[in-house]
Amino acid sequence: MATTTSTTSSTSTSSASVSSTNFLTTLGAGSGIDTKSLATNLAQAEINPRKDVINTKITKTEARISGYGALKYALSDLKTAFEKLKNASDFSAIKPSISQTSAFGVTTDATAAPGDYSVNITQVAQATRWASAAIPSTTTNLNGGQSFSLTFSSAPSNPITVSADTPAGVIAAVNAQTETTGISAQLIKSGTGTTIVFTGKEGASNDFSVSSTASALTLQSTALQIAQDAQLSINGIDITNDSNTLSDVLPGVTLNLYAATTGSAKLGLNQETSTIKDNIKALVTSYNTFSDSLGVLGDSKSTVEQYGGALAGDSLLGRIKSQVRSLVTGDYALHPDASTTSNPNVSAAWQAGLSFDRNGKLTLDETKLDSALKNHPTEVMTLFSAGKNNLSVYSTEDAGLAGTAVRSIDAMIRSTGLITEQTNNATKQVTAYKDELTKLDDRMQALLNRYLQQFSAMDSIVGNSNSLKTSLKSSFDGMAAVYSNK
Repeated sequence: MATTTSTTSSTSTSSASVSSTNFLTTLGAGSGIDTKSLATNLAQAEINPRKDVINTKITKTEARISGYGALKYALSDLKTAFEKLKNASDFSAIKPSISQTSAFGVTTDATAAPGDYSVNITQVAQATRWASAAIPSTTTNLNGGQSFSLTFSSAPSNPITVSADTPAGVIAAVNAQTETTGISAQLIKSGTGTTIVFTGKEGASNDFSVSSTASALTLQSTALQIAQDAQLSINGIDITNDSNTLSDVLPGVTLNLYAATTGSAKLGLNQETSTIKDNIKALVTSYNTFSDSLGVLGDSKSTVEQYGGALAGDSLLGRIKSQVRSLVTGDYALHPDASTTSNPNVSAAWQAGLSFDRNGKLTLDETKLDSALKNHPTEVMTLFSAGKNNLSVYSTEDAGLAGTAVRSIDAMIRSTGLITEQTNNATKQVTAYKDELTKLDDRMQALLNRYLQQFSAMDSIVGNSNSLKTSLKSSFDGMAAVYSNK
C-alpha cells in the first residue's frame, strides 16, 4: 500500500508540475505572445464589421452620385436634340429652284413660304457711267498744279474740289464724297493712256452728267451708259425697281437680277425637308440612348462599370422616364375643340411619324413624316414649335412639343432641380458616413489602449509567476541534489 501511495503521489506531482509549466510557458514572459498584435486584432474584430457596413454604404451612395451625373448628361443630350426643333425658324428653310440661273438668283430667310412663280425680266437696272478722254502717261498735272472743281448735275454738295490735280487725286476726291453723292470714280489704264470713269447708282432717277474745270481733263461727249430701272413681272404683275436687288416683292425672298430672261423663267420655293428630317432622326436616336442609359442605371444586375445599377430602386428614375416619354406622346393641338384646332392633321407626334414600339423604343415612320412635311408643313412646324422663336425656358407661352420638352428637361437638370437636390442629399450622406468612420477610428483606438493596458497587467502577473516558478524549481533542484548525494 505504501508503495502504491508513493507512486500515485509522484505521478500527481509530476502532472501538476507539467501543467503548471505549460500554463506559465504559455502566458509568461518569454512565451512568444505578441500582446500588441493580440490587442490590435481584438479591437479590429469588434470595430471592422461596423466599418465594413459603413464603407459599403459609402460605395453605394457614391455610385448613386455618379448615377445622377450620368442621368443629367443623358437628359442634357436629349434637350439638345429637342432644341433643334423648338423654333419655327427650324422648319422654314426654303430651297429655291430656278430655270434660268443666268438671269437671276434668289436668297430666302425664315419668313419665306413655299410657292411657284413665273418671272419675266425685260430689263435690269443700271447706273449712268461717264468716262474721260484718255490722259497721256506723260501728263503729270491736269490743271497746271492747281486745284480744280468737278460738278455732277444731280448730286448734292457740288462742286467737289480736287486739291491734287492728278488722276489719283481725282479718284481720291470723288470717292471721299461717294456716301453723299452716290457717285464713285475708278482709274482704267489702256494702251492710249489712263481713263477716269465716273459711276452713279442704279435707277433712272440717279442719272447725272459731269463737268470739269481742269484744262487737261475733258469728258467724252456721250455717256458710256445711261441709268435705268429694272422692269419685270412676277406671275403677271408688272414691277419697276431702281435696283437689281428686290427684297420687298416676295415675303422672305430676295431677288438678285443679272440679265433679261428668255421669255418667262420658273421660280420654285420648295420646303427644304432634309435638315428637318435629320433633326427628327437625331431626336429619335437621342431619346433611345437616354432610355438605354436609364435601363443601365436602374438594372441591379447590370455589369456596366461605375454606372450599372447605380440608381436601382430609385423612384426618381421611373418618374423621369415617364415624364420624358409623355413629352413625346402628348397631343399639342393649340385648341381643345377639334373643330377649331389650328392643327387638324398634325396635332400629335404620331401624325408626324413618331411612335413607340412594343419594346419602348422611339421609332420614325419616314413615309408618314414625308407626307406630313409635303402636305402640311405649317402644321408640322406648329406641332413642334407652336410657331414661336427663341422662347425662354422660363416662358409660360405655348411652346409646342419640342419647346415644352426643352423647358421641362431644363427644369430637371438646372441647379435648383430635383436631380441636383438628390445629388446634394447623397453627398451629405457620404459626409455623414465618413464622420461615422472617424468616430469608429476613435473608438478603435480607445479599445486598443484598453486592451494594451489589460495585457500589460497580465504580462506583469505572468512575469511574477515565472519568477516564483524559477524560485521553486531552484529549491526542488537543491533538494533533489541533497537526496542524490545521500
